[in-house]
Amino acid sequence: MADELRILHITPFVGRASFGIGPIVLNLAAAQQALGHSISIWCFDAPADARQLEVSYALHNQTILSFPILGPTRLGYSPAMEQATFQEGATYDVVHQHGIWTGVSRALNRWRVRTRRPTLIAPQGSLEPWALRRSSWKKRLALLLYERENLNSVSCMQALSLREATDFRAFGVRSPTAIIPNGISEAWMLQTHDPARFRTRHALPDDLRIMLFLGRITSKKGLPMLLQALNVQREQLSGWKLVIAGVNEFNHEQEIQALVHILALQPHVQFVGPKFDQDKRDAFAAADLFVLPSYSEGAPVVILEALGAGMPVLTTKASPWAELVTHECGWWTDISVEAISDALQDALQRPRTVLREMGQRGKKLVSERYAWPQIAGQTLTLYHWLLNGGEQPAFVIRE
Repeated sequence: MADELRILHITPFVGRASFGIGPIVLNLAAAQQALGHSISIWCFDAPADARQLEVSYALHNQTILSFPILGPTRLGYSPAMEQATFQEGATYDVVHQHGIWTGVSRALNRWRVRTRRPTLIAPQGSLEPWALRRSSWKKRLALLLYERENLNSVSCMQALSLREATDFRAFGVRSPTAIIPNGISEAWMLQTHDPARFRTRHALPDDLRIMLFLGRITSKKGLPMLLQALNVQREQLSGWKLVIAGVNEFNHEQEIQALVHILALQPHVQFVGPKFDQDKRDAFAAADLFVLPSYSEGAPVVILEALGAGMPVLTTKASPWAELVTHECGWWTDISVEAISDALQDALQRPRTVLREMGQRGKKLVSERYAWPQIAGQTLTLYHWLLNGGEQPAFVIRE
């Protein structure tokens, strides 16, 4: 087709090692491909994993190209990827980078200098002040070596919310910024699920009400605040259990388990390990309430997944989700034990029928406003503007 674009997405990983960013890239690429555009994804996942992901996300064969890493995995330095920018890379119209602080940014710098074509960076929460304080030495080194050049020279930034755009400006990034959120796939909302299977696997009785945390078990997720809030609401916990599902990062799970014992919350907390694919969907279906008590977030896909599964959500204002309140599908609290405790007091007293009604309102919200075809359409409008000029899209802001 005459308007077909050749789009390259680059990111360290799109499989399980990516945590939340991988599904974002894969779903966006699939939606853009379905709209008739030529899509490639460059990453460091193993080739066999890449082939499996192409099948899972209905991507064309060889959409995902894998590159080897030289040195520590976390640095993401790949001379092979950088070299490819001088070969295959020259055929693309635009490059969309997802996540920063790795050698992927070096590859984007090289591609931009060589082709002088548009680049777009979606930090996915990586410039939020709390996130910047984590591994700050690594980020200072990356800024010196390649990231400052990358951020200063990018054609446009992608922010997931107006608040994230404010973080860009506070960091000194002055490029135009497109406010384009992450999306949710129709397949997720329609996926079959079996709550009984999840409950049976983890010995959770049918009459036990489940408060689910699902995500990386890491310090920024605020689990100590949640446990302290549960301790305040101990008298309301009869018939409820907090189920914590996720990957243990930096041994933080051991710290959380220790706090559970200190607070004597063992009867009300259960760890079930990481959940992926069908196990993950079953976990959402079995739960009555989803909780994400974070200190820092961009726009977490897991909230979209919870709402898409028909669950009400309780989260902090670390996430840009005021719609939980305006659409009566959850709680949006200040980042404190007291605020989380107050929200829990309300949520724990609500009958299952009321929570299900809230969940259905949330499902309607995300299906209408956060569907991937709609999000992909915005990105394509943005790419065309970056390539051809003309009227600035309404979702792009400047200073």
